[in-house]
Amino acid sequence: MIAGKMETKVWVFLHRYGKVDQLCDEIDVIKPFIVSDKTQKYAVFIFDWKKKVGTNTIIKTEERLGDLQCDGAIIIANRFSSTASEMVEHINKHCTL
Repeated sequence: MIAGKMETKVWVFLHRYGKVDQLCDEIDVIKPFIVSDKTQKYAVFIFDWKKKVGTNTIIKTEERLGDLQCDGAIIIANRFSSTASEMVEHINKHCTL
């Protein structure tokens, strides 16, 4: 079940790019959407918070990718801390696809 207004907008938007599932059996509070087509599978995390997304959130998201067996993650948030932005840039530069 899609709860918030932001999640609903993202759900509609993601359907343009492939099959979309939301993991309802997740224990974690943030349940990712999984967007997949014939060649790729991405986890989409929505952090609809008033506070900034920090490095701990980035680290936890990266750890969850292994469990979800996804090719990558897309993080949607209102704001990111400067260190979290730098961390994501570093990960993207050193990622081997």
